Amino acid sequence: MTKTTTTSSGSRILVIGGTGIIGRHIVQASLNAGHPTLLLVRPAAAAADVDPDKAKLLAAFEASGATIVYGDMNDHESLVAAIKQADVVISAVGHRGTVELDGQLKVVEAIKEAGNVKRFVPSEYGCDVEQAEDGTLEPARSIIAAKARVREAVRAAGIPYTFICSYWAHGFMLPRLGDPLVDRPPATTATVYGDDTQRAIFVDEKDMSAVAIKAVDDARVLNKILYVRPPANKLSLGQLVRLWEKKSGKTLEKCYVSDQQLAKKVQEAPFPVNFQLAMVHSTLVAGVCEQTINPAVGAEATELYPEMDFLTVDDFLDGLL
Repeated sequence: MTKTTTTSSGSRILVIGGTGIIGRHIVQASLNAGHPTLLLVRPAAAAADVDPDKAKLLAAFEASGATIVYGDMNDHESLVAAIKQADVVISAVGHRGTVELDGQLKVVEAIKEAGNVKRFVPSEYGCDVEQAEDGTLEPARSIIAAKARVREAVRAAGIPYTFICSYWAHGFMLPRLGDPLVDRPPATTATVYGDDTQRAIFVDEKDMSAVAIKAVDDARVLNKILYVRPPANKLSLGQLVRLWEKKSGKTLEKCYVSDQQLAKKVQEAPFPVNFQLAMVHSTLVAGVCEQTINPAVGAEATELYPEMDFLTVDDFLDGLL
């Protein structure tokens, strides 16, 4: 069953995973840009007695003009039917393992059958997986490999695409000052992984979502990788801690963790912390954020969209005070 609504003109965008951490921002960005916006939702998942928070979010999206399309990635018929209602498919399925990411291979098959999609944006939003796989520890290596399999399938199927690399999300990493083992800024002691040689890139969830929506109608990034790397948001974790000290007026004791010590923490930690730590290791050891962009296959979002005012790390940290 599909609930219909009257929307403005523009590419019809179907979001898969639209109630997730990134997906909800993509849905809102699509609505803000005036696109007819559809959300693929499993009927059971939308029930208020199953997940009241998700049901409330879906109701808010509907009130803003979104259309709920009931279906499931694992139900080919309903997936094809949903895709036939859209011009663009954006996936924001979770990264908690390879199952959801590999599930996108079913989306690729459904897009091939539907035959109407002019752009597919699979769930990435992190590093460039084709550059990071070799230098990444498990379990992050397997998750990156799953994303790479989706890229390969998309290209093999001849589906028009844009792959978006937006690195570390503000909302997850900045309140932790780069340490996945904590959930708030430290009061006395800060853990600093690596040294100041390699820098991480931080992008706000709303900004990465706005870029994704701009990309779907942009011929300059058709069949390309779109990198989101605001210059002001490139910091080492040591720089991040020092910036927080300056803003908070607190001097923190620093606990420096070497590459080898970090690799050991990855081995010892449970999932998903080991995945998060493995990605920190990849960022700081392999330097996956700093590769040069090949203009034949990629483009830089901050150059393509100079009108965008990306939220800086500096301003985000102000909001934590």
